[in-house]
Amino acid sequence: METIYLDNRQIQTILSVPECIGVIEIVFKNLHLSQMPPKIYLDIPDGDFRAMPAIFDKTAGIKWCGVQLDTAKQKRKINIFAKVLINDVDSGKLLAIMDGEAITAIRTAAVTGVATDYMAKEDAKIAAFIGCGNQTKYQIEAVFAARKIEKLHLFDLDEKRCEYIGRQFDIEYESFKDVESCVRDADIVTTLTPSRTPFIEHRWLKDVVHINAVGADAEGKRELAPCVLDNVDFVVYDNWEQCSHSGEIQYVKPEDKKQEWTDLGDVVHLEKDLSGYNQTMFDATGLAIEDVATARYIYEKVTQT
Repeated sequence: METIYLDNRQIQTILSVPECIGVIEIVFKNLHLSQMPPKIYLDIPDGDFRAMPAIFDKTAGIKWCGVQLDTAKQKRKINIFAKVLINDVDSGKLLAIMDGEAITAIRTAAVTGVATDYMAKEDAKIAAFIGCGNQTKYQIEAVFAARKIEKLHLFDLDEKRCEYIGRQFDIEYESFKDVESCVRDADIVTTLTPSRTPFIEHRWLKDVVHINAVGADAEGKRELAPCVLDNVDFVVYDNWEQCSHSGEIQYVKPEDKKQEWTDLGDVVHLEKDLSGYNQTMFDATGLAIEDVATARYIYEKVTQT
């Protein structure tokens, strides 16, 4: 079969967030099948380019991604431009070239879904999302797949974005004018901003809460104040090498950590019981193995129908 080409719209019709959660869970249960060097960053004004190669099982691939912060009119919108290429390991054949923006959004949300399923309390009812950009809809779908959420809390510097997101779901939602009010009663807090200045304080959080820290995915980015990392009970990261360089935990020396840290692979593969921890945090930077596995799943689904 010839190399296939898929655009973002096609990918969105082929793959759902709940479906991708299953793909990503398999990845983290089988990290021994993967090879993944660290992301390569090329910095530019207001953004960067990233090369993300990896092998998972019988698929090799790379995502080439440009991330730029659009500061026009103070909206600070994140623009992402990406392509994913995958090859079959045994034959070397180039299987597919796919637009990467939809894959990135869906698989990023799927990882949040996996982490939330393994880490958040079963009775979580209120979910807060800070930042209502292109990924937020998918992130909400992922949290909904993991827990029976009854109310959404939304915050964005542009309040119209909150209303746009909230109206897409058949659930009670409320948009807030400040971050503190948004997170104060939330059982699950997901942060999705390009911030380089921390804005979540530990004293604002419930005694029992799960945090998905998604926005900090490059050196210098951060969303959580130091007091959050000092006081949560358990920290999970998607990949140590990446997170220690570009995630929330880049600001904490391992010898200074005040609680147990582990990677998501251990939590998923070992089915680690986190029910004894009241405050948990997941540090996500986005991994090339997620892109490669998701693209291969899409390829197999398309070619087998």
